[in-house]
Amino acid sequence: MANDEELRRAARIALTDCLAVKEGERVLIITNLGGDVYEICQEIFRQAAELKAVPVMVVQQDKDNFTFADPAVLDAIKGEPEVIISIGRGRIGKDPYGMRIGYVGRDGQKYTHLYNKVLDGDKRSRSFWSPNCTREIFERGVPIDYALLRRNAKALKERIDAGKMVRVTSPAGTDLRFGIEGRRGRYDDGDFTLPGKGGNLPTGEVYVSPANGTAEGVIVFDGTVDLDVHAEMPDVPVRVRFEKGFAVEITGGETARKLDALLERSAAMAREQGKEDEERNTRHLGELGIGLNPKAKMSCNTLEDEKVGGTVHFAIGMNLENDAHALIHLDSLVLRPNVYVDDELVIKEGRPLV
Repeated sequence: MANDEELRRAARIALTDCLAVKEGERVLIITNLGGDVYEICQEIFRQAAELKAVPVMVVQQDKDNFTFADPAVLDAIKGEPEVIISIGRGRIGKDPYGMRIGYVGRDGQKYTHLYNKVLDGDKRSRSFWSPNCTREIFERGVPIDYALLRRNAKALKERIDAGKMVRVTSPAGTDLRFGIEGRRGRYDDGDFTLPGKGGNLPTGEVYVSPANGTAEGVIVFDGTVDLDVHAEMPDVPVRVRFEKGFAVEITGGETARKLDALLERSAAMAREQGKEDEERNTRHLGELGIGLNPKAKMSCNTLEDEKVGGTVHFAIGMNLENDAHALIHLDSLVLRPNVYVDDELVIKEGRPLV
């Protein structure tokens, strides 16, 4: 009974504190059958109904980065509901029309998925997504002090926005530099109350896309490594060397081999589709993220791990600026990092100084 109450509380907080769901609003919930993701979505459905919203749940088979979303899911998104929630094992699935032809949003940008057009391009919906979420992660990481998190995230974003160059080091051997001039910091702070807003739950990170082609140096992933539909602690820390923004060498043990093979699979898929940019950007450095959630724990689940305080994560693949497209985006962790913005230390051994 206690666990049921904790799930009810977390679901209600997600709908009220994070999404501000109102009476009469359509709430689309996308999930897979069975397991924790289905239980979480059932409770969200119940709580949305109690709030007098209009919830609809669409259940599809499990998807990953290489499979297509069910047409019923895309049709439901096409209806532009006020709220879209995705909690599944893996991904929503790719959009075949978006990949072949693409959508143009009201902002004039081109999008390869209808979901991104509706959320980012048209700003019709607000959303959160929780891939591979478990009940334990949802119950632990959603009920947090959002006011404190938002203050910390805002301060760190402002420091990033004022900078031109970032350097990240770590005890395991990370030493990487990249430019951020012309980029803006972003953050997931759980405030998804306006159309066009969205992010993960659990939330809690500040992130920025490195300027294309600027990353030089080495990242050593000694925290969890994202392998698309699952993550694992590396048997040997994974060492990735970057030149001119791209990963040119991946070394380590079995985890490094798996990461390299997954990137090659993504590049091959892009090559088969004749997508030269996506093939090239498979090994592009797409993101630096800084974890800020005080309740997040290392659980070999990327959704939670990338929010853990005291860590940063880097993504290989697609960036979030819509100027480096790839078919994949893999977040992996660096422990106890130091982060410098224009040579000023802003994160010391994982602890924010701003």
